[in-house]
Amino acid sequence: MGLIGALSNATSVREDGLRLLITLLAGYPLAAIYRSFIYNKSVQVKHLFIVLVGIALYLFNCGYAIYHSLLSITLAYIITNYFAGTTLSVALAHICFLGHMLIGYWANETHEYDITWTTPFCIMTLRFIGLVMDVYDGQKPKEKLKSDQLLTAIKDPPSLLETAAYGLFFASTFVGPQFPLSRFRAFINGDYHDEKGEVRHTSLMPSLGRFVAGVTYFTLHQWGTVWVPDSYFNSPEFQVTPFFWKVFWNTIWFRATMYRYAGAFLLTEGSVILSGLAYNGKDENGEDRWDGTRDLHILKFELGHNYQSVIDSFNCGTNTFAKNHIYRRLAWLGNKFASHLTTLFFLAVWHGYHLGYFILFFFEFACVRAQDQLYSLIAKTRGAEELFSQPWTKPFTWLFGRIVINISMAFGFLTFGLVKKEIWIGPLMSMYFYAHIVYFVIWPLLYLVLNSILPKKPKKGEDEKKSR
Repeated sequence: MGLIGALSNATSVREDGLRLLITLLAGYPLAAIYRSFIYNKSVQVKHLFIVLVGIALYLFNCGYAIYHSLLSITLAYIITNYFAGTTLSVALAHICFLGHMLIGYWANETHEYDITWTTPFCIMTLRFIGLVMDVYDGQKPKEKLKSDQLLTAIKDPPSLLETAAYGLFFASTFVGPQFPLSRFRAFINGDYHDEKGEVRHTSLMPSLGRFVAGVTYFTLHQWGTVWVPDSYFNSPEFQVTPFFWKVFWNTIWFRATMYRYAGAFLLTEGSVILSGLAYNGKDENGEDRWDGTRDLHILKFELGHNYQSVIDSFNCGTNTFAKNHIYRRLAWLGNKFASHLTTLFFLAVWHGYHLGYFILFFFEFACVRAQDQLYSLIAKTRGAEELFSQPWTKPFTWLFGRIVINISMAFGFLTFGLVKKEIWIGPLMSMYFYAHIVYFVIWPLLYLVLNSILPKKPKKGEDEKKSR
């Protein structure tokens, strides 16, 4: 038994998970080395340092399976340099990277969350698909690009060394965050340095803050998994628990499980900030901002009271990729709901083959759709907006929103968090598929009824006629 195996036994943490955690923590000393000794070297030296460190981290985590990532780096270089600006390049990106990843899922997935070479590879997949699409945009005239495309378009395709450095950057290659090559280039070129050409010292406290928050979330996750383990949902105790308490423990489990992802996002973001890559200009007070690679908005994540706050606060880099590189480019469908569903289907496929992933993302669509319909009812119902704009209603609407989104998401997340149908079907049946029934049956019917019977606001023209 090696050192990592001994630590795994001592801490009761799976060895693959422990290796990943050590890798995330290694981002901090590596960022310190970069900002102390490498930041003022030539571009080639910076790229070479990042590549060598990235390869070492991959070997530590994945061993010989690193060849999957090295192959993708080579393919990304070939596609962006020899097929730049063509529709074929975009097709090749999805075939080569997404296809490669899906084959990896098929060969490696089990009944649990698998931490194998596919774990960092799913990050690299989106990164290189985005890179190819950004190079595609860069070959177009600027007047044909949208505002978000102008920020990320790449006119000069990257070299093989730059492609490797972009894919293997030590602080973001395993769990994110996602960011475009344009930001990575600005970082390497020293655009984020201060007036003296030094890495900004103001990054130290924000980096420390994200580190402390990440450790806190991981601690809460460990407590939560001891309190409500995955196995509880198929235990005899859960089956005989009253419905209310099933919903309660499901919600506690959901929050504890999400803290695992939140902790990982925060730890990586802290090391990215320390390296200097997360610099995002000045705020209104002239202070340096370090949210350029934000993956978790803690306050929105903990206090948001609608589904949009969840989307805006969690896994922000991936959501930005999905919005800019998938959703907005599906405008040719002529239907925002079709674009939304297609984007969610892409994200479900990106996660893997399990049926539960697709159920979850379709459920997410239903939740967002129900929320939009509720807001539309409020907007067109006489007196409703005036009522909910009153200060005394704010605490009640906030509490209602927090309860609804947490309970709904907790139920929906069962098909994702328990992975296999054989594991999640029992808990769903024991809770009578209640959230699915609410969002797919009860609410659509109730919306039709309310939309027809609630008193409508008079149209603007009707108001003017009455005033005469």
